[in-house]
Amino acid sequence: MPPDQQHAAPEGLPADLAAIAAAADAEIAGQAAALPGAAPAEPPPDQGAELAAMLQMGVAMASPALPFLPACYTPEVCGQIGTAFAAVAEKHGWNLSAVKSPELALAVVTIPPTVAAVGMGRAHFAELRARREAAERAARAAPAPQALPGPNFADDRPHAGQRLQPQQ
Repeated sequence: MPPDQQHAAPEGLPADLAAIAAAADAEIAGQAAALPGAAPAEPPPDQGAELAAMLQMGVAMASPALPFLPACYTPEVCGQIGTAFAAVAEKHGWNLSAVKSPELALAVVTIPPTVAAVGMGRAHFAELRARREAAERAARAAPAPQALPGPNFADDRPHAGQRLQPQQ
């Protein structure tokens, strides 16, 4: 609201409330005045630094599955990418704070370990399968069990291992 159309504080309003109302009117008009005893307003966050931090976090989370990423995306490179992306976002009017949602945070936190767990599970079950197949191959390749040594009855009998037929 333009300064000439600002509402005056009603008569009899305590001084503290009148100061708060005046500060709110000034803030709405784009002329923010500090409230008595309040901390000064913080400057807007550096979009480039925020994007660089997000990229570094993504690299750190993906590095167990892709161990080469930290060598490619150093903190300096992430800073350069963040600054360049922030400039493009500002040029096109993209609202990057609109993508900061609890759902996105949940996805960022849960997807990388889930992908890593799937890979680890596949490796675990492949190792179990390889062990089982190796045991089966070893069992097939093992020599046949040897007969226990004992008396050789074939030499002591008159039929000498031949099939006995009834005598006629």
